[in-house]
Amino acid sequence: MIIGIDASRAITKQKTGTEKYSRDLIFALAKVDKKNSYCLYVGPNYDSSFDNLPKNFKVVIINRRKLWTQIGLSLEMISNKPDVLFVPSHILPPFTPKHAVTTIHDLAWKYYPEAYSSKEIRLHDLGIRRAIKKNASIIVYSKSTSSDLKKYYKVDEKMICFVPMGFNSESSGGTASEKIRDISESPYILFVGRLESKKNLVNLVKAYEMLRSERRINHRLVLVGKPGYGYEEIKKEIEASKFSDDIVETGFISDADRDLLNKKAELFAFPSLFEGFGYPILEAFVAGIPVVTSKISSMPEVAGHGAILVNPKKPFEIAAAMSQIINKPDLKSKLIKAGNSELSKYSWETCARATLKVLESK
Repeated sequence: MIIGIDASRAITKQKTGTEKYSRDLIFALAKVDKKNSYCLYVGPNYDSSFDNLPKNFKVVIINRRKLWTQIGLSLEMISNKPDVLFVPSHILPPFTPKHAVTTIHDLAWKYYPEAYSSKEIRLHDLGIRRAIKKNASIIVYSKSTSSDLKKYYKVDEKMICFVPMGFNSESSGGTASEKIRDISESPYILFVGRLESKKNLVNLVKAYEMLRSERRINHRLVLVGKPGYGYEEIKKEIEASKFSDDIVETGFISDADRDLLNKKAELFAFPSLFEGFGYPILEAFVAGIPVVTSKISSMPEVAGHGAILVNPKKPFEIAAAMSQIINKPDLKSKLIKAGNSELSKYSWETCARATLKVLESK
């Protein structure tokens, strides 16, 4: 069987969640599947990422920069059609084999359309409608995304395939920068993610101010991530805070830097308003730090018993949860232990084998 995979997003330089998912899943498939043949379709920016995969994997470079999916990948499907096409990130091309598989990561744009351009919204909508029209298998890795697909698109239950998210608990092995090492030397609360409205950072900053009213708490708040939609409002809230000097923005950082910040944090605060999955929660579990996160969207699924769940729209509730962790060592230890147990649900091998089952299903 020949399995084609759109690997174009897996080779981007600054990878966010969906790009990392594509890359890590491809490497995991290479470990568990020696019998099928794979064609990895990439653009002209290919960086040799997959050159050392097993012999049953080959890279196909499609030399087109504009309309890569719509025209480039479609033409490849017409001239050299695989038995199945898998698009782990982005949308299916107009022309596909009879069996097509795609991953829908979330429907955040339905909840926060203001954070997306009209073009992005059209593409997301087109991706789902095209998958439905082609009767494609739709992979999801959270029950909340499955519910959203049924809610907004009336997707047939038979089309939806739940596959547990993969996770690599190994550290990057790199050396953190001097700037990050300096930050990690004193107590801090950590947030990792894009600095945007749906991450609820305005309320996190308000909660942080409340927390600092406790005299014995002098932790800084470290915000890791690039600015996104609504950053101006977040920045305004930070600057208005009397503790603004203790709120640190790092911008986008390396894996090694993130590993160190996770490891040394007092706790991980992730009171997001919406997540397709909430990958940073698992990274906090690996680092052995307790988590405060939201009791909505996919976050309760991911966190399980390893976090204090709060109403993200109530800063006082966020502050109270952070205070409990800092002031109650026994609670902190209990959460860390529970978070470590939750990790057993996630592995790239499990994800790859479940994905392969979907790819071979028709």
